[in-house]
Amino acid sequence: MTDLPVTAWFCVKSRPRQEAVAERNLRSLGEVEVVLPRLRRTRRGHEKNKVVVEPLFPGYLFLRFDPAELAASVRGTRGVLHLVTQGGRAVEVAPKVIADLLALGPDATLSLLDEEPQVGGKVRIIRGIFAGSEGEVLRLHGPQKRIAVLLELLGSAKPVELSAEDVENA
Repeated sequence: MTDLPVTAWFCVKSRPRQEAVAERNLRSLGEVEVVLPRLRRTRRGHEKNKVVVEPLFPGYLFLRFDPAELAASVRGTRGVLHLVTQGGRAVEVAPKVIADLLALGPDATLSLLDEEPQVGGKVRIIRGIFAGSEGEVLRLHGPQKRIAVLLELLGSAKPVELSAEDVENA
């Protein structure tokens, strides 16, 4: 018998890129509550931007279960590599951590979607000859998805027109 509380939260390490597999199979155990925090963000590509949802903590899930009854089943679940332990004992996760994750919403997803640049705002150029430079937005050209940015070039400020996909908020 263990002295860990029945309602404690624990951390599980999943096999590489198998968080969703582990989550689905852990839920099928029935008496296990699972939280897989996710991050929704904009991934910039060569042709267009894409919204992706990926694990907030790659390779880790949080679950609440009775370790006296289900520890072996959890360890043997497809997609699970092992319970996170210290000194041979499962490490308990603070309830505040789980509460903060659940405050993100029912699916514990943190959204970091890019906001559109605004006139007067600062942007960083991420592609092209001016990559790495920062400047101020002068104008937005809606239908063409173009943006005019004031850049410091060779000691003076010059307006440069770029594709909106080549800049991000600074």
